[in-house]
Amino acid sequence: MAPVQRTATALRPERDGAGLRTTERLRHLRVVRPQDRLRRPFRLTPRAGVTMTVALFGGLFAVAGSHALLIESQARLDRLDDQVAEEEARYERQRMEVAELESPERILADAAAQGMVAPEDLTWVSPDQPASAGEATGSDGGPAGSADDDLTSTSWEDVKPYLGSTP
Repeated sequence: MAPVQRTATALRPERDGAGLRTTERLRHLRVVRPQDRLRRPFRLTPRAGVTMTVALFGGLFAVAGSHALLIESQARLDRLDDQVAEEEARYERQRMEVAELESPERILADAAAQGMVAPEDLTWVSPDQPASAGEATGSDGGPAGSADDDLTSTSWEDVKPYLGSTP
């Protein structure tokens, strides 16, 4: 078998419209090896590096400041939550005291301690419920009670002339 000969033909320099030869026009190009294709050089100017560093530290400072504000606000919320819980507990204790003071058993015990006797028939009156018309009448059909009770049974029409324009 005979060896194969290869010959290379030289390109003739051609001129483009600007009068430059092809080789002069492509002078800025270079041959890229396969291993060089994977890495691309990243060039950073000193000014851009300083700008990026200042921006990075500025961003970190802003994050630290906002985190400090968040912690401060959370501490304030925790204090308010503690105060609300304390006030709710105080409210519940006072409700319990009021319920104990209003209990019928306590009222009867205090009355007995003062020498009062329990009646045979108990009627509890609540300020929410108006008394019926037939319950509180005396023997003459008028309001029950003594002459001192006349002051409390005075109607609005009787008092109105003395008040003037005030309600």
